[in-house]
Order: sequence, then structure tokens, then C-alpha cells
Amino acid sequence: MATATTAYLTRQVASADQRRAGGALADYYAARGNPPDVWLAKGAEQLGVAGDEVTEEQMRALFGRGLHPDAERMLAAGAPRSATKLGAAYPTYAELAPYPQRVADAVQAFTTDRRPT
Repeated sequence: MATATTAYLTRQVASADQRRAGGALADYYAARGNPPDVWLAKGAEQLGVAGDEVTEEQMRALFGRGLHPDAERMLAAGAPRSATKLGAAYPTYAELAPYPQRVADAVQAFTTDRRPT
């Protein structure tokens, strides 16, 4: 079976192989967690991060706060805050009462508003 597995890995996986130098083809499957990713595509090129390893800080800036992935570095280098803004921050919402309580409150409000005068 080891031969069949090795053949599969060589034929099917090796063409998109992203392993570190000296690593075995099967190391990817035995490793814990996911390997780090890199920024790709035209948007990454325009932002100047294409090919760079994606960090948690960059993900938080881009997807959490709507800022350039390297916003902290840019600000430290003296860039204006407006140069780091790409969009809106991820919305936050007010804490809501449990659903059954909200339904009961809505029914009460509806019933109160509909009472004859």
C-alpha cells in the first residue's frame, strides 16, 4: 500500500507541492494545523502584499477593521490613517434579549397598539 500512496502523492499532489525544502511529500498530511497561506491575485498586487505570507494581524486589519493588511506598518512609517482605509469595519451589533423574550415583547407591543380606545 505504501507504494500506491507514494505513487498517488507523486502523480497527483507533487504538481502543486508547496513543501519546505527537504521535506517528504507526505509531511503535509502528517503536519498539525494548516500551513501558512500567501496573498494572491491582482488585489494583493495592488496592495503590495502579493506573495507575502498572510499573518493573523493582516487578516484582522483587512477583514475585521477594513484596513490595508499592512496598516500598522504603514502608520508606523508615517502614512496618514486615510491611506490605510479600504472599506468599512466589520459591523458589531447590540446585545439582544433571547429570542423568546423579543417575540413576547413584540406580541405585547402589537396587542397594546391594537386595543380599542
